Amino acid sequence: MAYKGLEVYLTDHLAGATAGVNLARMAAQAHRSHEHGAFFGEIASEISADFDTLEQLLAQLGVKKSATKTAAAEIGSKLMAPKFVGGDDDELNAFITLETLYMGIEGKVSMWKALKTVEDAYPTLAGYDLDELIARGESQRERIEEARLRVAPQALAHTATV
Repeated sequence: MAYKGLEVYLTDHLAGATAGVNLARMAAQAHRSHEHGAFFGEIASEISADFDTLEQLLAQLGVKKSATKTAAAEIGSKLMAPKFVGGDDDELNAFITLETLYMGIEGKVSMWKALKTVEDAYPTLAGYDLDELIARGESQRERIEEARLRVAPQALAHTATV
């Protein structure tokens, strides 16, 4: 069983990852027929794979999932769905979704980096290529930022009432 501090840390990240994977999948579905569809589909697939990796890591460390945190993340992501995919403004929805995913991925990269600092204390971590997980997260973050900045002018300019 993992140290209690690590357990709390990882279950917090799992809750965030739950919301993130839900958002990514929702965006892929909602934007599938728009110009952003392929990009969201690719990102959703990668985020889902990272989520699966985190779940496997928790199981191998003997960390029990927090039903409360997971439920809160599930409910929260469902309640926020209209913010990301509601209405007729695909550019604004895509922009807000990209920005939210960016922030979540920043958290994921921070988690992998923090775990790298304690990998000697947890032999289970040796079974994970943390450098690869960090690099994959950084790649996701960079691609999302490029897409976000590409969408920003259309999202923010055409919604202006100035």
